[in-house]
Parts: sequence; C-alpha cells; structure tokens
Amino acid sequence: MSSDAQVFEIAQKCMNRAVEMCCEFSRRPVGRIRKGDKTWVTDADLQIEKELRSIIGSAFPAHAIVGEEEGGTLNNGGSGDSDQWSWILDPIDGTFSFVHGVPFYSSLLAVLKNGVPHIGFAALPELGIVMSAERGRGVWINGEVYRRPERLGQDAIELVATADPYRFRMENSGHLVEDFYTREIKSRTYPDALGYYMLLRGSVRAFVDPKVEIWDVAPFHVILPEAGFTIHSWSQNHLTRRLERGSSVAYALDSAGRPLAVEDVLKLLGN
Repeated sequence: MSSDAQVFEIAQKCMNRAVEMCCEFSRRPVGRIRKGDKTWVTDADLQIEKELRSIIGSAFPAHAIVGEEEGGTLNNGGSGDSDQWSWILDPIDGTFSFVHGVPFYSSLLAVLKNGVPHIGFAALPELGIVMSAERGRGVWINGEVYRRPERLGQDAIELVATADPYRFRMENSGHLVEDFYTREIKSRTYPDALGYYMLLRGSVRAFVDPKVEIWDVAPFHVILPEAGFTIHSWSQNHLTRRLERGSSVAYALDSAGRPLAVEDVLKLLGN
C-alpha cells in the first residue's frame, strides 16, 4: 500500500530528474519529428518520459501511468480498501519553445488519488522554478511555502496572459484574440506553465488557453486550488472544476471564493 508521503517523495524525485534531463538536452542538438497534430516531439520528450516511467514503475508497480508520448489509462476510483493511484506525465510542455531555444518550456507531473488530482509538480527548468503542491497541504515554490502577493486584485494589475494567438485560431476562437488584445483588456502571451506561474506571482489576473490536454493542466488542478485560485474549462462556471481535455481559464478567488478582478474576462468567455 502506498502512503501519501511515499508518493510525494517519488514525485519529487521524478521532477528533479526531469529538470536535470531537460537542462542536459537543451545544451545539445536533439532529434525531432512532427506528430500527427503537427506539434513537435523530440528525443528529449521520449527519453525523459521513459526515465520517469522507470522510476515510478520501480517504486509503485501497481500504479497507472499516462504520458503524453506513450499514452496509458487512468485508474479512476478506489478498489476495496486500497487507494488507486495514477500518474500523468508531460516531460516537456511547450516543445515548440524547447526546440527554438526559448526558455519558457516546462516539465509537468501530476498524481491522481482515486481519480482526484492529489499531487502536482510544474517546473520551468531553464528559469530555475519548481512549483509543487499536495492536496490539503498547500503550495511551494522552490521548496518555500507560497504566499499570495498583496497586489492580487489591485487595479494596477491589468494584464491577462494567454496562450499563443495562433492556438485560438486553430480552435476557431480567433475572434477572442481581437477581444483580448485591445486597449481595454491588455494581454500578453505567456504560454503554458509560464502563464500559471505569472498568475501565482500576481503579475497577471487570468491565464486563458483555448486548447489543453489533461497532461497540460493536471498539476495545476492541485497547485492552483491549494493557492486560492481556480482553473476550469470555458464551458463551466467557477464553482465547478473538472480535469478534462478542452479549454482552460485560471484566476484568483477572493476570501469568499468569488472570481477576483476577472469579470470582463469571464464575460468574453461566456461564463
């Protein structure tokens, strides 16, 4: 039987190894090919996922593993007296940035307990940033307890972070680019995990992504709620969070659990 502490320890070991391998691969040329969806996959993606699967499999052979590159199936619920654990891996999120030498890619890992996001790790290897959280225990950034910035919700914080504009057009949501990049709503492209990190810093008031897979957002379904934020698809209101493939919006909540300074953003998204 796996304890929460044991699982967290191995998750941390995996993230440390992923960060180490990302930095090693970033210093030398890597093979790369286009996948069916026209996104890149590199030797780094494949080898890091293989390494993490080996670490997890050695420690917890009964745990399910789902990775962006090798797939897999989740354990969705409890079985008798035993907890069911599932690991979700995205060795390099933002491979487009990685292959161009842009230091904004990330490495993501989440662990579900009985189908519920329980542990989340998100690293920005080239920036030396690791965000981590455990359900009910809080959030850490580089091992230090996270504190919400005082500037959250202040009028001076105008920026909205978005994924790359071309992603909106790919999802037939190109009109939102015109809506977000205006004098009234000031947006900048802080893609992938960088957008969530900017949100935690209080540098932006929302992060909007029109296309996410489960492995893109799974860690943030632990990190953000533990930090007093929320994350959900555009089709849901802020009272409902569900880990799913689709769109994503994330923002801070006030002490009463209400959206903080994002009413205009939610209105544009139809919430």
